[in-house]
Amino acid sequence: MTIELFIRVDGNAVVIEDAHGVRGGDLKVSTGDAVKWVNETRRTCHLMFRELRLGPAPGYGPRVWPFSDGDPGGDLNIPPSGWIGTVCKANVSPGPGSAYVKYDVKVTGGGPPLGLDPIIIIDN
Repeated sequence: MTIELFIRVDGNAVVIEDAHGVRGGDLKVSTGDAVKWVNETRRTCHLMFRELRLGPAPGYGPRVWPFSDGDPGGDLNIPPSGWIGTVCKANVSPGPGSAYVKYDVKVTGGGPPLGLDPIIIIDN
């Protein structure tokens, strides 16, 4: 299964829309699912992924790479043609239960910097 998401600028805000026109950017996926982000902003767009911790000590953990594809070692540049990755829960949180990842969307160049911070829930 491939989930296709389009990153756009609407006024002074970043929006993420799926192939059905639903806005948001939050995802619920499973290991093996493919996610494709397409940059339709006509500007530079980067994603950064961090572990989202729930429970008694909630907050954001370190940078993580929730895909089986090669880790860029920093922010992921999303070109206009798009970037696709295969979800890999073990890279975030091995073991039973879901893993939670917050991803920062940053759009820069050609206007004021814009951002959005949706969440990915990865089931086993």
